[in-house]
Amino acid sequence: MHEVSKQTIETTQKHAQKAIEHSKEIQELGKSLETNDQIDPEQKERIEAYGKTMHEHAQKFQDLGHRLTEDPSTDVYSEAVKEHTKVNQAHIEAIKEFQNIQPPA
Repeated sequence: MHEVSKQTIETTQKHAQKAIEHSKEIQELGKSLETNDQIDPEQKERIEAYGKTMHEHAQKFQDLGHRLTEDPSTDVYSEAVKEHTKVNQAHIEAIKEFQNIQPPA
């Protein structure tokens, strides 16, 4: 069985921590938009929901990153990469939603 390197494990753990921090920022962005009456409430909720989805996957990503310390298999690493991909997909959707916010006329 192949194992991932210690450097790869450390990089994975750092990326997972950054993903968690970023997911919290997206959630906060959604919450901060709640005070703006000129933005569709559903858009605000969707942005915040994408932040929550990001956070859920980032947490799984982080858990798998820590698990790599005990089990540095490519299987665990592959699972971590899949969760990282899901974080990125939710982030892309949050950005799209944010870009769809129409500025006040």
